[in-house]
Parts: sequence; C-alpha cells; structure tokens
Amino acid sequence: MAFTVVDGWTVPGFTHERDLGGGGSGRVVLAVDDQTRTKVAIKYLDGAPRADEAFLARFRAAARSLSQLEDPNVVDFYDFVEAPDGAAIVMERIDGVGLRRVLAVQGPTGPLAALSMLGGTLLGLAAAHACDVVHGALRPSNVLIDGHGNARLADFATAPAGTEAQSGPAYAAPELWDGAPAGVSTDLYAATAIFFECLTGRPPFAGRNMAKLHREAPIPAEEVPGPLRTLITQGLAKDPDERPKSAADFLGAVEDAAVSAYGPSWEAQGRGRLTELSAQAAAQPEPKPKPARSSGRNAIIAAAPSAGGSRGRWIALAAAGLVVVAAAGGAALLSGGGDAQPPDPTPAQNSSPQPSLPHGGVDPAPLIARIDQVTARAAGARFTFSRKGCCGTATGRGSFGLAADGPSSFSMTLSGSGATRKAAQAVLVRDVVYLRAGKRWRHSPANGRGYPALAEQIRQGGSVANLTALLRSATTLRKSGAVYQGEAPLATLAQAPAAGPLYAEIARTTGTDKVSFAVRLDRGDLPVKLWIRAQDATRKRTQVLTTSYSAWGRTPPVKAPR
Repeated sequence: MAFTVVDGWTVPGFTHERDLGGGGSGRVVLAVDDQTRTKVAIKYLDGAPRADEAFLARFRAAARSLSQLEDPNVVDFYDFVEAPDGAAIVMERIDGVGLRRVLAVQGPTGPLAALSMLGGTLLGLAAAHACDVVHGALRPSNVLIDGHGNARLADFATAPAGTEAQSGPAYAAPELWDGAPAGVSTDLYAATAIFFECLTGRPPFAGRNMAKLHREAPIPAEEVPGPLRTLITQGLAKDPDERPKSAADFLGAVEDAAVSAYGPSWEAQGRGRLTELSAQAAAQPEPKPKPARSSGRNAIIAAAPSAGGSRGRWIALAAAGLVVVAAAGGAALLSGGGDAQPPDPTPAQNSSPQPSLPHGGVDPAPLIARIDQVTARAAGARFTFSRKGCCGTATGRGSFGLAADGPSSFSMTLSGSGATRKAAQAVLVRDVVYLRAGKRWRHSPANGRGYPALAEQIRQGGSVANLTALLRSATTLRKSGAVYQGEAPLATLAQAPAAGPLYAEIARTTGTDKVSFAVRLDRGDLPVKLWIRAQDATRKRTQVLTTSYSAWGRTPPVKAPR
C-alpha cells in the first residue's frame, strides 16, 4: 500500500502498511523493508523541522552519538534519510502501547507500575546521557510499554532547541521556560512529572500559565503515597542543582524507596501490572490517527548511524539477523518467577552424574562463560556504585578496565562515611591506590585505611568478577527476561577471590548468612545493573549495594597516574 505521507515523498525501498499516528514534528507509519521483509517504523518530518538547518545539524550530531547506544530501554534507530523532497527517520518497530494511551484508557497505574515505569525510563535516559544525548522534551507519548511491561523511550533530540517547553508544557522544567538549554536535569524533571501522572492520573501542574506554575507553584508531593514523596520533591525541585545529579543516582533512590516500601519483588509486580494495563489499553478500539500536536509518536530514536551510507549498514545487519523487532530486555532490577526446571538428561544424552542446578533451574556456568567472554572483549566500561545501610555508606563513579592477569583497574570519584565523606579522586591499579592531592598524586597500598580502603571496597563490590562470583555461588537462580535473580550464602562468597573481604565484612555487620541479588544484562549479555541486599531477620541491619554499568568498550584504559 503506498501513501502520501508528507509532501508526497516516501523513503525508497519500503512498502507502507498503515499510519501509526502524528506528532509535533511529523507522522509515523508502519512499513516493511522490501529487501529484508523486516517491519520498521518510519517517522516523516514535516516542513518546519526539515527547513530548520540548525535543528538538522543538531540532530545529525545526536544521531552520530546515539549510533553507539544499545540499551533495552531505548529502541534501535536504523537510519536518518535526507532527500531534496523530504527527511525521515527509520527505526525499530516495537509491539506495544504508548503510555499516553494507557493513562487515557486506564487512569492512574498504581505505585508499583509507576515505579517500574520510572525505573525503565531512568535506565533509558542513563544510557542516552552516557552518550552525551539528552531527550529534551520527554512526555508520556514518548514512553512505550512493550508486551513485557518494559518502558522504552521515544524521540530523543527531536525538539528544536528553544521549543522544548512548548513541546511538552506539562513536563517542562522551570529553566526551559526561561530559555535554558535542555540537559540531564530537565530530563529528570520530565521523568518525575510523568511518574506523578502515573500515580495520580494528572500532571503535577495544569493551568493557563504553565511557565509560572512550574517556576512558582508548590510541588504537590502530598498527593502521592508517603514513601514516594521524597522522589517527587527531589525530581521536581525548582532549582536544577537540587535534583539528582544523574539518571543513575535517581535510579538508586527509586530502588531504595521501592524496596523499603514494597519489598524486593516490587519491580516484578510493577512490571506485571504495567503488562496488564497496556494489554487492556490495546484491547480498546484503536483511536483514529489525528494530525494533532500532542501524542501518537510510538517510535524511539536510539542507535542512529550517520546519514551518509547508513541504510546499507542497517540492511546488512538486518539480513544477518542482528536487528530484532521484538521487545528486548527488561527494566526490572529484581524479578520473581523464572524458567521451568530442565528435564534430567536421559542416558542417551549423558550417563554421567550431573551437577545439581540452583533452585530455579538456571545453570550459571554457560551464563558466566558468556559474561566473561563479552566483557573481556569490551575490556572496560563506565560504572556507578552505591553502598547504603546500617554500617556506613560508599559511593563511586568513573570507569574501569579489565585485566587478564589481575584485578580490574578503576579510576573514580569516591566518597563515604566519616573521614571519607569529602569526595576525592582515586585511581586503583593492582594493589596500589593513587589519590589526588591538589595537582599531585599520592599513592598508598590498597589494604590501607580511609580512602584506599574505600577504593578497594568499591572495586570489590563493583567488579565483574564479583557479579560472576554471585552467579557461581547461587543456591537460587531464576531468569525473567534479561534479569537473573538469586540468593547466595555469605560463607561461600567470603571465599571468593574477587570480593571475599567485602562479604566477610557484610556477614559480620549484618549478622545474616546470605544475600539476595539481581543481575540485569543487555542483549549482548553485557552487565547493565547489579543489585545486592543483605538483611538480618529483624530487618534492622540492612545493606544494599548497587552498581550500574554503561559505555562498554568505549572507555580509555585505566593507567597509574604519573
């Protein structure tokens, strides 16, 4: 079926099937690649963006950055096609329902589904921000809920500079109304406003003078459940300096609030509820496409090759089966349920005794081998680490490099409790910690006190070797989507070469004998998130450790400073 989409021009090589809706900058159609028979979504830009050379230049730059991005909460962007008669974006087609439609049909989602949505949104933002790309005009029509209840983001960088507030006025941070450029903090403000709408059924501010409301109106935190009010006040702070510093930081606060209020299975429950709501919304009659300026954009700008010659690269990937159109990954950090126990091998398969699998039926050995393989090939990544609970705190962020013949090397900004609460710069190479003192570096053994001990603790907790030690030691291991959830005894972990001292200390301070954990992987089995919780029977002594990973293979080697 051929359509006239915008000014009569269509992208060559595709057959259009149906209209998916209109947005502020163009229309989206479902199409099929004539060569690969892969279904895609194509967004045709209307006349205003096409005529805005400043916008086009900015978008091309964003596309080059996003070409490095692969994240389960951001859908792949295949090509940006420019021609004398038009411009269009070719992207992955996701089977799902826009959050705007879910809210319109179902109303408030409830706290667990809202938290799950926010968690997935922050994961997608964190991945994009790591590539130096901000969304700019995030709103419910840019959040797609796929068939597994995962939140996936749409339309990065498609609002021309200076128009972000007008593109999503109900979700636009105060500084956008004052002409400030979009940034990380404005994305976090918008994500919080969407979270508020999921909880209450309406945006936090609504009225005739949206700029004044965002700048001056009190934050309506009292309208949401008590355990979630701090998230609202932090994310909707009028001063951007009072908001979380990054999507990863905000995600850590979300996890802490969710676990404290609803228990460790909050994400599985929330994602299940989102799945129900989106299915119910999808069962309603399809609204007729409107040439309106509001919603209808249910495609995502994610990994964009540069304009020149990029479509051929995408077609080759699709033909090789590397581009998938199914919903990928999971936004969960903890998840219930899992795969069924595999059948015992018959004598024809294997007559030798078989090792028993952890409860839950997942064999960790091939998974560990795959993680070791892909992380070794990537050689390093960026990370964010947090340890909170009864016995002090520790935070670190930076990058690390893997070594085949020893422990990973870390370069980080770190801080902790007591004498280490002032942030410091440190580099940890083998058994030496280098601390920045003015313009010079001082070095100390990694087993020292203060900052050296803190740096070593962060290395032990945030290393890939610790992640695989948890999988190897698991007595319970289940899989749901891209998330592996389990339990492991502290006595076994205390013997692990990578993180034994850390777990021995956790056992001593909490008095418990096991930890629960969850590992989230991307589509290539690279780690995205590690969550660890130790808690005694009284729940008075608890420690929670979280590590986020990003930019695998795109960080320089970590070397000892001179």
